Amino acid sequence: MKNRKNTGAYLRQLLDELIDNLHNTLAGAGYEEIRPSHGTVFQYIRDSGSRITELAAEGKITKQSMSAIVYELEEKGYLTRKPDVSDKRAVLFILTAKGEQVKALGQSINYEFEKNWEAKLGKKKYADFRNSLELLCDDTTLLKTENS
Repeated sequence: MKNRKNTGAYLRQLLDELIDNLHNTLAGAGYEEIRPSHGTVFQYIRDSGSRITELAAEGKITKQSMSAIVYELEEKGYLTRKPDVSDKRAVLFILTAKGEQVKALGQSINYEFEKNWEAKLGKKKYADFRNSLELLCDDTTLLKTENS
């Protein structure tokens, strides 16, 4: 048992493989400028738009770090601003057509990559694996609430 990795190490290895494949494939498709840190925006941005503070909270990074990422993506044409009708002082960021395109491509790349895991485990085991991850992630929220 002393040589056994903890579960987080296995999950991190899988995540690193997924991210490496995603960015290598995106670069090959002409999106060399998209970096792993940009994933926090593409993963969490709402269709109706998101505030920087919301994206920072979802991505578990500082507002300052998220601001730098958002402004960079805006400068590169992946995001645009729009007024937040619920608060005149606030601004929402939404994906441009270029941003939507790279998000959809990224999702497709990840879906195709995950087929490798499904092939290795088999359809049933992979479905169980995905369901277990979803359950654990849902329960993590419950655990935080119960332990607070």
